[in-house]
Amino acid sequence: NGANGDISSFPDMKSPRSLVAKYVTKEMWEKYHEHKTATSGFTLGQAIACAVQFDNQHVGLYAGDWDCYKDFSEIFDPIIQEYHGIKPDAKHTSDMDFS
Repeated sequence: NGANGDISSFPDMKSPRSLVAKYVTKEMWEKYHEHKTATSGFTLGQAIACAVQFDNQHVGLYAGDWDCYKDFSEIFDPIIQEYHGIKPDAKHTSDMDFS
């Protein structure tokens, strides 16, 4: 929750050096804080709760369901990319040939 339990206000991050603190800007918060995913009604506030509540988070972001990756992609994508050291245009390839 934001200040004084108001979920509409920008949250005070207890993990200010987390990737969430870097990418969840006031602009991103304003854009997404009221959105709920279709699958489970998960919110951005729930996704970033660890970075808000704890002071030891490196990433601080958790997806409550698959929709989080799509619905909050402007936040999830750069965090995932930075954490894993991949470029935005990277493509995942699979080689299932075990021989």
